[in-house]
Order: sequence, then structure tokens, then C-alpha cells
Amino acid sequence: MSKENFPLFPWSWPWCSLTGVPLRPLELFLSRKFTFSYLILIWVFWLSDITGPANDCYITGGGISCISGIWPGDLVDAPIRFFTSLFVIPFFHHDTTHIVFVTMSFLVFVQSFEVREGAIRTYILFMICLSVAAVGVTVGMHIGELINSDSEFLRIGFARNWSGGSAGMFGIIGASSHQVRKVWMVPTIAVVFETWNHFFNGIGTLTSTAHMVSMTVGFLLWGYWISSHSESRAIKENRDS
Repeated sequence: MSKENFPLFPWSWPWCSLTGVPLRPLELFLSRKFTFSYLILIWVFWLSDITGPANDCYITGGGISCISGIWPGDLVDAPIRFFTSLFVIPFFHHDTTHIVFVTMSFLVFVQSFEVREGAIRTYILFMICLSVAAVGVTVGMHIGELINSDSEFLRIGFARNWSGGSAGMFGIIGASSHQVRKVWMVPTIAVVFETWNHFFNGIGTLTSTAHMVSMTVGFLLWGYWISSHSESRAIKENRDS
């Protein structure tokens, strides 16, 4: 299949079909079940304000704040809770800026990928990328602590929890690179944005690292998938067009 059949950018209007036709409400929801269900849930949890402080968790207590965010120390001290948290953290966010950013990004990037590839594949890829990024960054933090136990940078990282869907979303962005003519176009845009986000907008180094790790995983994993599985919906649609 020729890359010339692919669009310049992999993004679609969130209220339309792939052909640009506006969809009725039920058709729209069914075409993007994961995206819209996820957005509904994160806003319900956010408005309910049930997570508690980001630094309020103890081995024997702390309530939902213990699993609504990744606690880096739990990888060693409470691994079951750490890996359980991976399924929960995408639905909780620390501040208004974060949840608004994730919402807008889902309405551009994730729904565009989902309408081509389906809800199940999108959710699985989202969770894999988020989990690999979370585990990878956490392992790096523990290794860093072994090398420099007095690091203030790491102390701050270990003293709080980490949550939100932005890491998984960057994985979807990386995967969507394979839905355009120039495979490096989308990663280049994402890297430029994250450079601004870190150096000018003030996002933390650990968060930016998780974003870039997730995007790399999505890029590599989806590239391998589409090269090995010709039944991908995106490939079928382009072949039939």
C-alpha cells in the first residue's frame, strides 16, 4: 500500500466520520466509545473531588489517594498497590490545567486514532504505553537514588504521587505517526511541543520524560503491529479507498 494514500495529518473532526460526514449523537458515541467514556469518567471524578491530597498516602491508610496516583516508592515497598494503580491513575488529575489539557488532547488526537482503529485497540495501546512509561521512569528514579541518595530532585519526585492520562495519550500520538505520509511529522511536532512545555511552560522533567517514553513506545509498538497484522482497520480502509 502506497503512503500517498495516507492523509497529511492523522486528525479528524471529533463530530464527524472519517469521510467528514457529521454523525448523529449515538453514532458519534459508538464510533469513539473509549474517548467519550474516558472523558465522562475523568470529569465525574474531578468534580467529585474524592482523591485527597497528592502527598497523603500511607502503607496502612490514605484512602483512594493511595491508588489514584503512582507512588514511586511503592514499586519496592508495595508492588501490588503500584501495579494496581496503573489501571486507576489515568482517571485522576492533579489540577485544572492538567485535566483540561488531557480533555482537549483526547478530542484531537485520541479520538482521531480511535475512529480508525477501534476502541479496544486504542485502550490497550493507551494502557501499555502509560504503564511502560510509568514503570520505566520509576525504575530510573530508583536507580538514580542508588547513585545519588541525596538528590533533592529525586526526593521531590518520590514525595508525591503521579497521575493523569497524558502519558498514555502521548503513546497514541506516537502510534498515529504511522497513519500519515511522512512518519516523522507527528513525532517532530510532539517533540517541539514538549520542548516548549518543559523549558517555557515549566512542566517537570519527570513528566516530560514519561511523555517522551510513552510516545516512543507507541511509535515502535504500533509500527510493529501494522507491519505484522494486515487486518488493521486503518490499513483496510486505505486499501479499499
